[in-house]
Amino acid sequence: MRILVCILFIIWNISTINAQITMDEVKKYFTEQSRLVKQARDAKDYQKAEEVDFAMLRAVLSYPEDIKKKISPIKGVLYYNIACYRSLLNKKEKAVEAFALAVENGWTNFAHSKKDSDLDNIRSDKQFIALMEKIQAENDYLNILAKAGGYNNSVDSLLPKFTYSAPNDCNLVKVREFFNLDSIAGSGNEISKIKNLMYWAHNAVRHDGRSINPELKNAIDLVNICRTENRGINCRMIAQILNECYLAMGFKSRYVTCLPKKYVDDCHVINMVYSNTLDKWLWMDPTFNAYVMDENGTLLGISEVRERLINGDFLQINEDANWNNKKRETKEHYLDYYMAKNLYKMECVLHSGYNTETQITGKPSPATIIIYPSSAQEIMDKQTGITDNAEYFWQPPEN
Repeated sequence: MRILVCILFIIWNISTINAQITMDEVKKYFTEQSRLVKQARDAKDYQKAEEVDFAMLRAVLSYPEDIKKKISPIKGVLYYNIACYRSLLNKKEKAVEAFALAVENGWTNFAHSKKDSDLDNIRSDKQFIALMEKIQAENDYLNILAKAGGYNNSVDSLLPKFTYSAPNDCNLVKVREFFNLDSIAGSGNEISKIKNLMYWAHNAVRHDGRSINPELKNAIDLVNICRTENRGINCRMIAQILNECYLAMGFKSRYVTCLPKKYVDDCHVINMVYSNTLDKWLWMDPTFNAYVMDENGTLLGISEVRERLINGDFLQINEDANWNNKKRETKEHYLDYYMAKNLYKMECVLHSGYNTETQITGKPSPATIIIYPSSAQEIMDKQTGITDNAEYFWQPPEN
């Protein structure tokens, strides 16, 4: 299975490159080349697909150093694709050579490499096996998550409680009225309102993971600056928007920074919103328009998803989960790879309210709590603001 959309995701997610070459020119080139690769792949003309990928690789390598640095992840993806085509053409030695270059240039997706049938022709090769062991050690995220260990679930009354601004807070009232959130949420049941607000936040702004955060980080100002400057914002800012909208509508909500054991490329910020109907927290991700369900279609929370990933239990995401309405998300990539990486530890602010992230002179930084698995060194060191107490971290909100 070749990774075409990954190339376009990297390109689309870069705002500017260099005065010598415009972003539109780069996007146009890689979009057209990716179309040619898809045509060749669909026709099973793997030789042609390899040639086009090499052309893209040469283009990347010909750019000035500052450009190459910004789009460097593409090299690993292109070499991986080339390894796939060579394997399918039974050019085993050359395929292993390309796979080695993929790893050398940042290819880390062990889960995908493990199940990709395109590479079956080289799976018995000793060098390929060694390369797979190398990326597994640091990038088999499901395995790392499974080995992380559990939590201490005893109640600790000494830890401060999580608190939430009430919907009658004057600023949250402004948010509710400004966006006409009652109309957006609709007149359906609680779950439909929660989903509708998440859908709206996903479509209200564009995700741009490399953007610089605006100075003002509340829902109204974030949406306004995206509209006036035709710009995107990162996942943290999108989660701020949804968090304030949930609070404005009377839902208890937190934004959660989901972090890997070792920083790899990025982390991710999503929302947890409390459902009185289901009597639990629910996973809502406005960046990817995603929520997670069990085999019965029941919505799940972050702690439930993490436990099910570790145990290998059934999980599914909604069919319309996507990135910027351009790239459809799959359960395999979103949960088994991306979020498995980012669910090793999680961080929340102690008070969830309006304008939390905006830095104002004299305003203290928001207090946070990070939850680690009990085996983590940070827990043994007992650092301030860190816990391994799951019952505390996921405590239901007080009415």
